[in-house]
Amino acid sequence: MRCALPLLVIALLVAPGCRCSRESPEERVRETIDDAVQAVRERDIKPLARAVSDSYADRERNDKQKILSLVRMHFVLHPNLYLMAKVDSVDCPSPTEARVIMFAAMASVPPGVVPDPRRISADVFRFDLAMADEDGTWRVVSASWAPASVKDLL
Repeated sequence: MRCALPLLVIALLVAPGCRCSRESPEERVRETIDDAVQAVRERDIKPLARAVSDSYADRERNDKQKILSLVRMHFVLHPNLYLMAKVDSVDCPSPTEARVIMFAAMASVPPGVVPDPRRISADVFRFDLAMADEDGTWRVVSASWAPASVKDLL
């Protein structure tokens, strides 16, 4: 499961793109997280690579390149992967900073099947993400994770 953690971190990060809108930072963060989850479901590494800050660092001593390498490996090892994620809270202490708490789990399922979160057999994790608006694009700058329960995901 250690290899799955970086994929979950990436999946919970922001998707790429400058969003020129009048939405609040919290709305933009939530939208970009939704986009990132979809990118993982589609196994699209490019948006995920753009979602990680070049200065990314975590307590596992991962940097951006290490995270992306682990995600690629995970995509190869688990071809039928479904990501379930729930944003619990978004706190924006400034217009360019966000702290996100979310829960996520991955399950191997047949193609086209959306698993029932109440009946999954997967490890669930809590993610604490530090995000920054870098020139109009929200990116993760650090992340930490810990085990959680399926109840947290519901």
